[in-house]
Amino acid sequence: MHYGWIIVAACLVVGVCGYGTYFSFTLFYEHLAAEFGWSRAAISGAMSVGLIAYGICGFPMGWCADRFGPRPTVAVGGLIFGLGTALGSVVTEVWHLYALYGGLSAIGMGAVWSPLVATISRWFEARRGVAISIATLGGGAGTFFMAPLAELLIGQLGWRQAYLWLGVISGGLIVLAAMFLTRDPGRKGMRPYGVDAPDGHSVATGGGVSATDPFLRDGLFWLMSLTLGLWWFAGAIVYVHIAPFVIEKGFDSIGAAAIVALFGAGNCIGRIAMGVLCDRIGAVAAYRWSIGISALVMVAFALAEGATSLYLLSVVLGIFVGGASTQISTVSVALFGTASAGALMGAVLALVGVVGAGGPLLSGAIYDATLSYAPAFHAGAGVFLLSLLLSIALKRR
Repeated sequence: MHYGWIIVAACLVVGVCGYGTYFSFTLFYEHLAAEFGWSRAAISGAMSVGLIAYGICGFPMGWCADRFGPRPTVAVGGLIFGLGTALGSVVTEVWHLYALYGGLSAIGMGAVWSPLVATISRWFEARRGVAISIATLGGGAGTFFMAPLAELLIGQLGWRQAYLWLGVISGGLIVLAAMFLTRDPGRKGMRPYGVDAPDGHSVATGGGVSATDPFLRDGLFWLMSLTLGLWWFAGAIVYVHIAPFVIEKGFDSIGAAAIVALFGAGNCIGRIAMGVLCDRIGAVAAYRWSIGISALVMVAFALAEGATSLYLLSVVLGIFVGGASTQISTVSVALFGTASAGALMGAVLALVGVVGAGGPLLSGAIYDATLSYAPAFHAGAGVFLLSLLLSIALKRR
């Protein structure tokens, strides 16, 4: 087995623990509102601040991965993330929530994406789309595995102890998985997967902008980041509010956890399927298909009534929202290469986080004004379509 697939497996474990725990926030939402009486906008605002901080922290984490390697970067990030999550057990004021989601947890989460996709991009020339899609399955598989665990812990121990144990489990497993990460194949005397040339380094950097042509001075980079940020703006509405939305539709907490788990399962399917499609038709084209269908399904989900329809649509929504998320990295690499992959991914994540942070905040405010999440889901579908429109201009000149 090529060691690149070991790297993929380690990245998958990191993603499952990081994203699965972070987005279990949706299951704590009602408990926080019920115990403290905070408004939905105030609670959602904590996640918005977290997404901004997570994105901004992704840039230095990506640089650290380029400079020091992914192993120490991800290990330190895992410790910080585990601590931030565990401290959720002592929250008593709304600013505590902001300090954790916008502080410790966000810093740790910065090590869960940009260092990983940068490392995978260096290890794979062939089948890069599939490798990245598997490695980033954590965004979906994490929700699928961690949502039932979080709901079980909440039911058995209460939401405070649930936060404590999720921090211990996720932080520990992230640190363990980080021990298997290596920056590039040359460190092990290997070539990237799919490279037959004797000098794997020269081939592995691929096409796109070279290290001497900084991507930050390229207008295409800013357009790409805005396009992908709009995806996250709408996608974050789903990730943060899917559980309270189905509770609004008449589900109990167990039913809501099942919806979240099914959304996560669809997310996994979509990441693999769109990764395969990416290798066949290209990253940008795969992104367009994912984002367009996401808009249609989000409207259908908002209008649906009845358990069967919502269970089915949660899977379909997960497939295409998750499929679009994989293309954040594949589109970036396709347009700008891997010469400075860590810094590139970190910069993209920072801008995507800043743009996407408005989603939870806006949707929480919409609920406070209308007492329904349906208008927020319709607005999210419109943002998906705007992202699709902008993606038409994503091509290297």
